[in-house]
Amino acid sequence: FIFLGYKFLYAKPVYDPSKQRDSSLITEKEIQQQIEQTSNGVFTPPIRTNILIAGVDKAESLTDVLMVASFISTTGEINLISIPRDTYISYSGEDLKNIRNINSNIPRYMKANSIYAYTKSSGMEGVKTTIESMLGIKIDYYVKVDLDAFKSIVDAVGGIYFDVPKGGLKYSDPTQNLYINLKEGRQLLDGEAAEGLVRFRKGYARQDLQRVEVQQQFIKEFISQVLSKETLMNNLGKITLNIIKYVETDFSVSDFPKYLNSIPNINPEKMKTITLPGTPQMIDNLSYYVLDNNSIKDIVDEFFYGNTDPDKENDINTSSETTSE
Repeated sequence: FIFLGYKFLYAKPVYDPSKQRDSSLITEKEIQQQIEQTSNGVFTPPIRTNILIAGVDKAESLTDVLMVASFISTTGEINLISIPRDTYISYSGEDLKNIRNINSNIPRYMKANSIYAYTKSSGMEGVKTTIESMLGIKIDYYVKVDLDAFKSIVDAVGGIYFDVPKGGLKYSDPTQNLYINLKEGRQLLDGEAAEGLVRFRKGYARQDLQRVEVQQQFIKEFISQVLSKETLMNNLGKITLNIIKYVETDFSVSDFPKYLNSIPNINPEKMKTITLPGTPQMIDNLSYYVLDNNSIKDIVDEFFYGNTDPDKENDINTSSETTSE
């Protein structure tokens, strides 16, 4: 969702490369001028764009949030798949060879949230290629966001109204400087409260799986509320300025104009979310979430290949052409 709203946040080409100024010196006026300049032309976006979204912890080693969104520009639909943090990832054959080109000491198997810890010397490339292989899709862009960025985004849009689950959420962990104390019911969450909401899991019966569902609900609310505000486009400069330090993406400013006119067409009512199905299993005395590969194939076909004409999609979006097996 961060990508869809503010896809050009971090790309340094937004600004004159010859200046090479620190981001703290960039002004909101400059950003707004760039938005206006790039929106004057006529651009046709790809029919379908797949985006990997990774939320990293404070140490920027574990990806506690791992999602893939598929955006269909012609209908305004967003399909969102969540990958549980404990998902069992196993490398073999060509996949193992490729991943060990990044880190020769990488193990043959691990949890999904650990991939980045082993491959971050290559940025998000290791995570991206792993998820592409696992799902059998082409990922066009990635977005890596840390907790500071998440809080800044929520604060920049004035907070998000959300129905906190029954009983409220309460949790304290001084080692992570994490203190959650949210009452149940619908309320306006600022950045800090929203962080507590999306990180809470210990009090849920299904722990991480239930946390993923709450994260998906929050994203739906975010998109619905932010896109309903008439001042969205006028505030893009301010929002960008607040979070430019924290978000990493391979989406460049040259890509932004293609999508600018598609943002208002996003329809939260057509947004579909799902968590990859699987079962908890113990492997070498560690608890993993082992995916149900038979069910995943049907989900991928629906979420990443459905609702568009493959021939037209490939004609327009040749840079991210995919073929379903």
